[in-house]
Amino acid sequence: MSKFKKMIMRMADRLDSSCALGAIRQGMIMMIPLLVVGYLAAMLINLPIPAYQTFIAKLCGGHVLEILNFVYASVNEFFAVFLAVTTTVSYAIMKRRKQEIYEGTGNIIILVIITLAALVGYFGIQYDDFSIHSLSNMHAFTALFVALISGKIYYTMKSSRFFKVKNQRTNTDGIYIEAIEGIAPAVVIIGFFAFFRILLQVLFGVSGFQELVERFFDYLLKPLQNGLGAGVVIIFLTHALWFFGIHGHNMLDTVIKQNFSDITAGIFSKTMQDVFVLLGGVGAVLCLVIAILLFAKKKGVRNLAYMAAPSLVFNISEIVLFGVPVILNPILLIPFMLVPMVNYLVTYAAMFFGLVPHVIREVDWTTPVILSGYQATGSWAGAVLQILCLAIGVCIYKPFIRMYEEQRELRLKRDVKRLVEEMQREEQNNSISPYTKREDEIGHMARILADELVEAIRRKELFLVYQPQVNRDGRCIGAEALIRWEHPEFGFIYPPLIIQLAKEKKVLSTLEKFIFDTAGAALAQVRDIVPDDFKMSVNLTNESLEWDGIEACIENVVQKYQFPNVQLGLEITEQDALSSSIDITKKIEALKAKGHRFLIDDFGMGHTSLVYLQTKYFNIVKLDGSLTRDVIHNETNRDIIASIVYLGRSLKFKIIAEYVENEAQRDELKKLGCDAFQGYLYSKPIKLDELMSWIKGSGHES
Repeated sequence: MSKFKKMIMRMADRLDSSCALGAIRQGMIMMIPLLVVGYLAAMLINLPIPAYQTFIAKLCGGHVLEILNFVYASVNEFFAVFLAVTTTVSYAIMKRRKQEIYEGTGNIIILVIITLAALVGYFGIQYDDFSIHSLSNMHAFTALFVALISGKIYYTMKSSRFFKVKNQRTNTDGIYIEAIEGIAPAVVIIGFFAFFRILLQVLFGVSGFQELVERFFDYLLKPLQNGLGAGVVIIFLTHALWFFGIHGHNMLDTVIKQNFSDITAGIFSKTMQDVFVLLGGVGAVLCLVIAILLFAKKKGVRNLAYMAAPSLVFNISEIVLFGVPVILNPILLIPFMLVPMVNYLVTYAAMFFGLVPHVIREVDWTTPVILSGYQATGSWAGAVLQILCLAIGVCIYKPFIRMYEEQRELRLKRDVKRLVEEMQREEQNNSISPYTKREDEIGHMARILADELVEAIRRKELFLVYQPQVNRDGRCIGAEALIRWEHPEFGFIYPPLIIQLAKEKKVLSTLEKFIFDTAGAALAQVRDIVPDDFKMSVNLTNESLEWDGIEACIENVVQKYQFPNVQLGLEITEQDALSSSIDITKKIEALKAKGHRFLIDDFGMGHTSLVYLQTKYFNIVKLDGSLTRDVIHNETNRDIIASIVYLGRSLKFKIIAEYVENEAQRDELKKLGCDAFQGYLYSKPIKLDELMSWIKGSGHES
């Protein structure tokens, strides 16, 4: 089973990396609002309750029914065009994400226009017998086919130097350049579909590829007699097509209506399939949603199920199919195919042996479960059969729910890891970019985390830990307060990423209030067991100091917990200190004048000259780990530290060495003249109660 799971998960990862398959999935997701609106209109139009039908037909003189028909037609009669647009845009986005290419908005719009031109030409708008119905939801497959082929040709040609405008050093607008570069792809794409349509007409006498496929299925299924085998084949083909994002019912619509609409011809019929097989829609996804609500452990997955449940009652399944997603998800392929097949076999057997009456009347596909079972058979036995099929389907879906959650969790953790690695790389280059504005997978993950961070701050799920600082005599003279966020799925989030995302979501001031208040409360609690020169230091950024309320926030904390200003230290990184504006510098001076001590963190990374310390804004310098970690074996590092210590003595600031991990390292740093030490040699960052126990147990109590 373990090998099977690994194989399925690898397959899921490959499908996720496919631009074409990803474009189908994303394109259909973008269509969900229209799909739900259109299908709800259809449900309100066709709800098979005689009293309701009389009421809706007369309501406001029939104008309400007219509005509902307008809504349904506006969505479905132009559906193929909408789908072509969303799939084309999705293909461009997938290209940008997967291949990390720059894609201007102009290029995407040009590709959409070319695709639409190719689509309507391929549908035969130039012929007298053209019908607007050619653009309806019945031709979704053609829309996908044209969009994907157009995107493939467009980007293949755009990547060729042959089609690039060589001299771009002009005053011409960039959109003009993109338009000129789109001429050749437009000629090739539109010409290709014109040629392809004519070729199909000459060779097969059909007007398009979808009609050719429909004729193939008609040829395949027409010889089948209405019986057990016919239903098995149709249900299998319908779901196989749906799994690849192709509307299986539309593709087989002609065949089903011609051969299986008559409910008196045998047990299997379109109504029987709609009522007893497709519970909640294709794949019996109502069973999937119930299984998620009963067995899923992840809140995000359950929330999606809650959102989809109301529409599933009326057999509108797109939210689940493309939101979970089920489409193109190999983990859910087996139950997606198996549940409707089992439902069909159970229903066929129940009717064959007379346990449930045969279908006696047609029922619209949007009729809710239970009601549809009763109306189709004229007996409550039909409703009971639906409940039995639901129970069986839930049991089949159950083991795949956990596998899906595991795959989703692994993918999200991988994306979080990539986001953290990207930030660490940018930190080394001293150039942090806004992650939530990126259009790639890193940006997508950043937006998810940022939204969840806002909620975590609101619910006060973040907390502080404290790392002790010890002087040359082994006495605890301070602690650094550090923010932590233990995400329920991803574990501890990289602290600098927390601050960065809080900046981007404009909630940094809210987070700062929490940090200062918590640190102030901690300082008040340890006051009786630490010396008078003990300092609790809190990290600040330039964005923190730009906040107009920062001084008032700090003053409120000091007054609330009644400790001297000097005991609350304020840390700012060397990089932020360098980029400080005049206003920020004035705030630093004002806070220092009140007695707060400023620490410059991560000092020694080479961003500036040591002369910067002559400003005397800072009382304490914390040496960066890149200097202290290798101090024993790196003579250059020792010389740099010795120079900083010498400057510190002349300018009267203290030196704290961070990342002190062993006694030999500590002894070397002590020999070089460092005043205090912070690192795992003494303690990792710990919670407040652990800090108090550490202070008492280590003999550092005053």
